Amino acid sequence: MDASRTDAKKDQFVGNVKENVGSTFGNESLEAKGNAQNSSGNTQETMANIQGYVQGAADQVAGAVKGAYNSLMGNTGAEAGDKVQQHKGEAQRNWNS
Repeated sequence: MDASRTDAKKDQFVGNVKENVGSTFGNESLEAKGNAQNSSGNTQETMANIQGYVQGAADQVAGAVKGAYNSLMGNTGAEAGDKVQQHKGEAQRNWNS
């Protein structure tokens, strides 16, 4: 499953609108559907955050391991690229925490 923050926010917004309209006009069915859609959006957002965190952690570890290897081999050009990957992964992981 490829969770999307955009879809999650859309479902949260639309679900919230349905829930409020249903509540305002006493339409319990619409209110329940809105609540379900809002909850679905919350779940999608959580999944997107987890997915981003895991990808960031993987990039951070891969960059660190490759960087250490290239440092031992004296390949400073590749080592610099690996540092970039490591920092990118760290930033992505922090963004999704």
